[in-house]
Amino acid sequence: MSIDARAAFSRATELHRQGKLDEAIEIYRRLTKVKPVFEVQRLLVFALLQTRRFKDALLVARRTREAFPSLADAHVLLGAAYQASRTWDKALAAYEAAAVLDPALGEAHYLAGNVLVALGRDGDAVARFDRVLALDPRAAEALANRATALSRVGRSQEALRDCEALTAMQPWEPRHWLSMAGTLLELSRFEEATRAADEALHLAPHLADAHFLRGQSRLGLGDVAGARTAFAAALAAAPEQVGWAAHLARVLRLEHEAGEALAVCDAALARNPACAAVLHERAEARRAAGDLSGALADAEAALALEPGFAPAHVTAALLKRDLGDAEGGARACAAALAADPAFPLAAYVSGTEHLAHGRWAEGWAGYEARARMMPPAYLPLPFQRWDGQEPVEELVVLGEQGIGDLIQFGRLLRVLADRGMRACLLTRPRHVPLLSRIDARVPVIGDLEQVDRSRAGLRWVPLASLPGLLTPEPTAWPGAPYLTAAPERVARWRPWRLAEPAPDPTLPPDPELSLAGEGGSAAPLGLPGELPPPEALSGVLEDAPPAPIAPPIAPPVAPRKPPLLRIGINWQGDPSPSVDVGRSVPLAAFAPLAELEDVELVSLQWGYGEEQIDDVPFSARIVRLAADRDADGTFVDTAGVLQHLDLVVTVDSSLVHLAGARGRTAFLALRAVPDWRWGREGERTALYPSVRLFRQREAGDWDEVFQRITQAVAAQLRANKDAS
Repeated sequence: MSIDARAAFSRATELHRQGKLDEAIEIYRRLTKVKPVFEVQRLLVFALLQTRRFKDALLVARRTREAFPSLADAHVLLGAAYQASRTWDKALAAYEAAAVLDPALGEAHYLAGNVLVALGRDGDAVARFDRVLALDPRAAEALANRATALSRVGRSQEALRDCEALTAMQPWEPRHWLSMAGTLLELSRFEEATRAADEALHLAPHLADAHFLRGQSRLGLGDVAGARTAFAAALAAAPEQVGWAAHLARVLRLEHEAGEALAVCDAALARNPACAAVLHERAEARRAAGDLSGALADAEAALALEPGFAPAHVTAALLKRDLGDAEGGARACAAALAADPAFPLAAYVSGTEHLAHGRWAEGWAGYEARARMMPPAYLPLPFQRWDGQEPVEELVVLGEQGIGDLIQFGRLLRVLADRGMRACLLTRPRHVPLLSRIDARVPVIGDLEQVDRSRAGLRWVPLASLPGLLTPEPTAWPGAPYLTAAPERVARWRPWRLAEPAPDPTLPPDPELSLAGEGGSAAPLGLPGELPPPEALSGVLEDAPPAPIAPPIAPPVAPRKPPLLRIGINWQGDPSPSVDVGRSVPLAAFAPLAELEDVELVSLQWGYGEEQIDDVPFSARIVRLAADRDADGTFVDTAGVLQHLDLVVTVDSSLVHLAGARGRTAFLALRAVPDWRWGREGERTALYPSVRLFRQREAGDWDEVFQRITQAVAAQLRANKDAS
C-alpha cells in the first residue's frame, strides 16, 4: 500500500470510528479499486452492514473471498454478510469453510455455533462452542452462549456450571448473573435464583430482566407478594415489554385483585392489542370476576393470534367447563397438551380430565404436573423424595393443597400403615387435631423439626402422589367412614348446645328454651321431652368410652318438640376465584328447604358467606353455631356437630369431604361440569358412599338443583313421619 493509500486508509478508519460511515465507505471503495487489500475489504463490508446495505456488503464479501480463497478470514467475512441477511445455511457453510482452512480459528467455530443456535440446532451448537473453549477456556462469549444452548437441550446442570464459571471469571458482569438466575429457575432452585437476580440488581439496579427473573423466582417459592413487587418493577423499567404485564396481572389475580389485574391488562393492550399473553391473562381475570363470555372471547382472540399458545387452550378448556360444555372442555384440554406437552398446567388439566372419566393411571400421571406449576402446589422437602419402591426408614407424607384434599387423600395413610411402613403426615398446625383421627398408627405433625432428619433412610412424598404410587383406583382405597370425631367434641355439641345467640342474661329466661345446665334449644334427637342418662350416649360416641358430661343437667321446663330432620347447610366454599368459579351458591337458593315443616337448618358456614344469613327472609329458621366453634383446630367441633345432624346439604367445599369421611349422609349440589373427583355423571361417588350428587342439568341453574334436593328431603320427611 503506497504512502498516499495508507493516508487515505487512516483517514477512512478515523471517519469510521467517528460514525461518519458514508464518507468512510467512499474512501474504502476508492482504495479497493486500486488494489485488493483484505483489511480494506473487511472494513468496507462492516461499514456497509452498519448502514444496513446488506446486498452491497454481500457483493463485496463475495469478491473478497474470490480474491483471497485460501484465507480463512475471508470466508468468515462472507459468513458475516450472509448472517446479516439471515441467510443462515450459507452463513454456516462459509464459517465451516473457514474452520477447515484454519482449525485453530476460534472465531469461525464461535460464529458457526451462533448460526446453529439460530437454526435451532442447539446440540450441534454446543459442540462448536466446545471447540472454541478447547482453544481458549476463558472465551467468555463462547461460554455464555454454550450455557444458553445447553439449557435449550435440557442440560441445565451443565449450563449452570458454565454460569458459575462466568460469574467467577467476570463477577462485575450483570448478564452472567442473569444467565445464572434463569438456569437456576429451570432447575427449580428458586432461592438461589433469587440471589442470582439480586446480584444482577446490585450491579445494575434498573435492569428490567433481573427484576423479571426475581419475580419468577419468588413466585416459584409461593411468595406472591414478592413476585408482585418484582414484576411491577420490571414493567416500570421496561414498559415496552408488554408481555410482562401478563405476569403482573396473574399475581394480582392470585391476590384476589381481579379488578387491578384487568386494569393492568387493559393498559398493556392499549400499547399492543395483539399480545396473546396479555389477552390470555385478561381472560383469566374476567373469569375470576365472573364474566365468562368476555373471558372466552379473550381466550379465543389469543388463540387467533397464536394458535399454538397452550395457556390460552387451558383457559378455554376451563371456561367451557364453567359454561357446562364438557365435550368442548375436553377438546380444548387435548389441544393444550398437543400444543405444548411440557406445559405443566396443560398436563395437570389433562390429568384431571382423565380422572373425571375414571382413567386412573393416565390421570394420576398428569396430576403430578401440579409440582411444576407456578406457583407450585407444594414446595419439596430438603431430603430425598420417595419413589414408591425403595424401602424407607421413615416416610414423611407432605400435606398439600386444601383441607378437603387432605381429608380425601388422608385415608391412604392407612395403606402405608397396613404395609408396615413407618410414616407421619406433615401439615399445618391447625389441621393436626382433625387429621390425627384418621389412623392412630400414623402421627400427624405440624413442624418438620419434629422429624429426625439425620436418618439415612428418611424420605418424603406429597400426599396426593400416593394414589399413583400405591393404589390408583379409589374403589380400592380404605372406605368411609375413616375419620372419627373426638368423643368430647361429640358430647359438647349435643343438640341442645346448637342454638345461638345465647340468652341475654339481663332478661328473664324463656321457659320454652331454658335448661338448668348449659343453655340451648332442643332435646336430643329422637327423644322428645326427656334427656337420657350419660351412659345412653355411648353409641352416639362411635363406640368410644363415654366422656364425662358436666355440669349436671336438670329436666327442662316445657321442652320444645325437636324437628324430624336436622340439616346442616353450607353454601360458600373457598372464595378464591381460582377455586370457586361456579361452585358456591347464594344462601337464598336454600329457600325451598326452609319452607319445609319439621326441618331445622343448622348453619355450618364459617367466615366468608355468613353475612348472608341476615339478608335472607328465612334467617329465623337457621340455627347459628357458637362463635367459638373450631377455634382450636380445623373442623374439630364441626366433626362433632355432624354426629347430631340427620343430613348435610352443601356445595362443593371441604365440608362435603368431612361429611363423607365421617360417613354422614350428605346431598352435594354440583355445577354442570364439576371438579374431577365427582366424575361426569351419576348420583354416587366411590369416594364417599354416603354422599348423593345433585348435578346441574343446565349450567348456572341452581334453582332446579335445589328443587330436586328439596323433593328428596321431603320424601325423607314423609318416610320419617310414617315410621313414627
